[in-house]
Amino acid sequence: MTSHSLLLRLFTYCLILSGFTIDFFWVFTNQSAYSQSQKPACDIGSTPNHPGNYKLLGNIFLKQNRFQEALNCFEIALQDERGLKDPELWNNNGLALAGLKKYDQAIASYDRALQISPGAVFVDRVEPRVQAEDYYLWWFNRGTALVDLKRYEEALASLDQSIKIKPSFSFVWFFKGLALFRLERYEEARAAYRRAILLSPNTPYITSKDLISLQDYVIYYGEADAKSRLGSYKDTIQSFERGQKIRRENPQIRFFDDNDSENLYEAFIDGIRLLERSENQKALIAFENLIAQNPKYTNAWYGKADALTALGRYPEAILAYDQVIAIEPDDYTSWYKKGNVLKKVNRSEEALQAYQKAIDLSGGFSEVWHNRGVIFYNQNKDAEAISAYSRSLKANILWGGIAKIDTQYALAATLYRAKRYSESLSAVEKVLQEQPEYQEALELRKLIKKIIVCDRPETRSQCNVKRN
Repeated sequence: MTSHSLLLRLFTYCLILSGFTIDFFWVFTNQSAYSQSQKPACDIGSTPNHPGNYKLLGNIFLKQNRFQEALNCFEIALQDERGLKDPELWNNNGLALAGLKKYDQAIASYDRALQISPGAVFVDRVEPRVQAEDYYLWWFNRGTALVDLKRYEEALASLDQSIKIKPSFSFVWFFKGLALFRLERYEEARAAYRRAILLSPNTPYITSKDLISLQDYVIYYGEADAKSRLGSYKDTIQSFERGQKIRRENPQIRFFDDNDSENLYEAFIDGIRLLERSENQKALIAFENLIAQNPKYTNAWYGKADALTALGRYPEAILAYDQVIAIEPDDYTSWYKKGNVLKKVNRSEEALQAYQKAIDLSGGFSEVWHNRGVIFYNQNKDAEAISAYSRSLKANILWGGIAKIDTQYALAATLYRAKRYSESLSAVEKVLQEQPEYQEALELRKLIKKIIVCDRPETRSQCNVKRN
């Protein structure tokens, strides 16, 4: 699998032109003309002869991995002056070229996209206009094409440009790890892989032997690092053992700079095994021994913080997470876990600050928004709590442990306390649709309905309802 095919699974553009969705647009095109036997240049059927419509049909072909047909459409769109000013069209044209393994031409197309300034108009829609943050994807695509060409230093330069714009995009870190490994910069590669997995831990990055060669056992060690920080100790051990197996079967390849570094890492995994068995005091001693050997060893500080948290020694855990942050200030997991411990000891404002830092570094995720909502609710800041719970429901679950249905109920309860009864009823109905026997939701619905009835002038005098 090449990098472009991985990217196409991320294709999330809102492809709309004059109110047409892709499916609606498809109805107005001559579908029978798209058989493989006829292979038309780009037949948009009865839709207007507009570059946006050629782009729209090209996008459909692109999603189907029909790269030549997509390219045919994009080339027609780019013959129009309006199409030439659309950076997304140049980007998608590059994707089609990359799909045909024409990587040099693809890079030239990405370059055309990057030369267009923010504020430009997309040819298939008027609003919103091109934003500065849109360019992260085009730098990323350029970087992946350079990886395909084995021009790794240039690839890193492009990928780093993407990271500057959107550091929470997990795939850019994965491909950065790939380029770094090819350059034999193993420690940096592992760190990049770790970041990719931390930002999107449920993504199956390793999907093809064509992309990940036998020697790329570094990805497994990076995955082990990430899973340990996520508290998934079984997954940590499994990932480490997969990487270790490859490592031992191929003694000629190197990852660690010296034997001491490798021994340190294996000792860290031994500490994780103790955490997995809930032998937290023994784990704490093991991690403290590693810190004595190497005071800057982040993994050991992280393990120590987790062990202290499990032992209920919260003030010490906070200090240990601070040590992680001092070494790796852009590690969102340490900020999030620090926030959780601060929340346990009722240092709410500091917890909110830690959670905000985790959001800034990760792009936000369901659990951190939920926890912010809990703090705001306890502070009687209903508007802020409602906003946080709503954000939680829209975000991806990265950590587990907090069910969406519980966030939905928390939102309903907060809306109720804010006297937004109709919205609260709508929110609680969503809970009961999923879990009809959710007892708190049943009671809340009954109360809200009684209040709504009592708000009617004709029945108000008959009611005696406690509203808060």
